[in-house]
Amino acid sequence: MTLEQLKVLQKIVELGSLKAAAQALHKTQPALSIAIKKLEQQYSIQLLDRQQYRLTLTSHGKIFYRQAQVLLLGADQLDSLGHQLAEGNEALFRIGYDPLCNLDMLLAILKQCQQQFPTTEFQIISGSRFSSLEQLNDDDVDVAIGAWFHLFHGLGDYQALPVGEFKLVLAAAPSLFDKEVVTSLQQLNQYPCVTLLESSLSFDNERLGIHSAKQQFKTKDVHTLKSLIRQGLGCAIIPRSHIEAELASGELITLALEDFEESLDGEVRMIKKIDKVFGPVGQFFWQAVSENSSKLVAASN
Repeated sequence: MTLEQLKVLQKIVELGSLKAAAQALHKTQPALSIAIKKLEQQYSIQLLDRQQYRLTLTSHGKIFYRQAQVLLLGADQLDSLGHQLAEGNEALFRIGYDPLCNLDMLLAILKQCQQQFPTTEFQIISGSRFSSLEQLNDDDVDVAIGAWFHLFHGLGDYQALPVGEFKLVLAAAPSLFDKEVVTSLQQLNQYPCVTLLESSLSFDNERLGIHSAKQQFKTKDVHTLKSLIRQGLGCAIIPRSHIEAELASGELITLALEDFEESLDGEVRMIKKIDKVFGPVGQFFWQAVSENSSKLVAASN
């Protein structure tokens, strides 16, 4: 048994056909077929059911594959660790975060990292909604900080630490409505709205926000979104923490609709890929956040 054979099995199970697996692995179909047959012959078991159009695991294959996944994950972690050890301290550590996050709570930990690793460059990368998870999946960042929903487990294998909570509210400038009292989505639909651009994640689309029959503005930046609604260009779903001062002064108001939640509350987590093995910088940062997780959550309330 070799890791190469297990990787072939993994790709066939993921894609359901020899042809698709061969294309993904840049190998020929006969080469993949031989690799699986040798694996089956070694243990005298049938791993794949070849009776259907889509290749599936047999009952023995399912048990075997579960253990194979553990071994492959360990191999990926070992490979990552080897590269980190060869490089020493990371020259670059990248943190992606969503617009709804308040990074103030992590600044003290970032300062500790700066003092501990003075030669490391830290990149703090923002984007549109759910962009941090998108960046993590594309290996554009080392950790992501953003809204966390349990459905994310279906998008990949992640480890996540609670670091805060968020509250989204529907807000606008009073001047937008010209003294009309808006109490329903149907009424709101007649006014422009401002939204954050959607990510490319499968579950993310316009249905997650509010809709308008009028003109829409879209932006990647929550600060631009805030500026747009302050000028009366539309209403928006926005983190309450970003507009507390404007709400207190009356420059902005929150909308209480009969057919829409008054607020959307959720959890903020720091996320890493489960097979990601950090070097010293990443280990220090992750451990510091882990030790202060409960304090960070409490401070966000």
